Amino acid sequence: MQEIDTPHADPATFFAAPPTTPSALFEARGTFLADALTTNKFDAAVANAREAGNRTLAACGSWVSGQYEKALEFADTEDAMGRFIAGSSLLELNRAEEAVAALASDVKSEDTLHAATLLYALEAAGAFDQLQKALRTATLSPSDEAFFHARLLETKGDVQAAAEGYEALLEANETHFAARFRLAFLCDLHGDDDTAKAHYESLLVLKPIPVSLLMNLGLFYEDLEQFDKACGCFGAILRRDPNNPRARLYFQDAHESLDMYYDEDLERKEDKLHQMLRTPISDFELSVRARNCLATMDIRTLGDLVSHSEPELLEFKNFGETSLTEIKQVLTAKGLRLGLRREDGSYSIPDEFDSDSAGSDFQLEWMGEITEDQREALELPISSLNLSVRCHRALVERLSLQRIGDILRFSIEDLMAMPNFGITSLNELEAKLEELNLVLRKGKETQLL
Repeated sequence: MQEIDTPHADPATFFAAPPTTPSALFEARGTFLADALTTNKFDAAVANAREAGNRTLAACGSWVSGQYEKALEFADTEDAMGRFIAGSSLLELNRAEEAVAALASDVKSEDTLHAATLLYALEAAGAFDQLQKALRTATLSPSDEAFFHARLLETKGDVQAAAEGYEALLEANETHFAARFRLAFLCDLHGDDDTAKAHYESLLVLKPIPVSLLMNLGLFYEDLEQFDKACGCFGAILRRDPNNPRARLYFQDAHESLDMYYDEDLERKEDKLHQMLRTPISDFELSVRARNCLATMDIRTLGDLVSHSEPELLEFKNFGETSLTEIKQVLTAKGLRLGLRREDGSYSIPDEFDSDSAGSDFQLEWMGEITEDQREALELPISSLNLSVRCHRALVERLSLQRIGDILRFSIEDLMAMPNFGITSLNELEAKLEELNLVLRKGKETQLL
């Protein structure tokens, strides 16, 4: 089979000439969040911009990635673009009144997205009188104008007319998020679960997934007693905004309900699955071609791998059916398959996954006999190492590691191949591990699974 060379957007073009209007900034999401490889490269470039202190690039890039707290931190509210980034970030962080204050001076903006964002902030703040007044003069797209007219009908109690307005709008523009979101909410409110579910789930293709969608969908799943999916939604919010009080409360409630409905075997499977997904790809015997392809795609762990579908992998340059078959055989042997990552960021557990035969904890054979103190150190959180921000991010954010023992699954060569992990980070990590009498392995001295 001839390999397909699918072009991917180069994040360097964004940082060389960042968008200058909110509408252009929004369009960048479709370009740089289109596929996993481009998204990973873009996120790495954004992190570099933040570390370099380039406020404009850091604010724009963080906003595109949906990292709203960071976008808010770097936004310059002295100019219109910075106020849009700040205001829309505050809105996404459920701080509607602050968003209104940040956007109020731009009510007459000629950029339709900028103007609409103020009206969305007024809606979220419940300031419908102000919204109606602003609607008379705001420069909006036809779709947004139609939405706000229907939304005002809904606030006045004419729900039927509002729903008809949303449906008419979607016939003309099926991708309008706010109209479909309100229609889903109304269907949910009136007990039409199937239609509400269809509307909500159709919006999961958005990147990044809006927090309001994850929140409502999580509550919807909870009502349906689908507590695993509810936890996935609330967990996705917390990964983006760890301090979100509503998401934290709802996640706790859903997880407690999950414990009531899940038996011990299913919980054990879930724990074992997440442990296995942190395993580095280098632990498996793959051909040089397959290994190089995965490295080029920035696929470092089993979790990275099963986050992709077969068509997504085949889109990459030099990745063909032979490599695909080889990788599927490796996954099958572990009871895994491609495409396990859900849209909300959680992972589904394959029926064929057996936690009892999925493999035991790795052995630190290169270190000799392990003492009790060393075993205790392996269970400590990575934060206890007090690493630099760069090194900590590479391990916790990029590889999703949690315990010090998770780090030792990776060899020195594995870590050095990671973006933003250089000799300085390696020396720092080795020094911290040495204090605990632990050492990284070199190359493929031992098989971990």
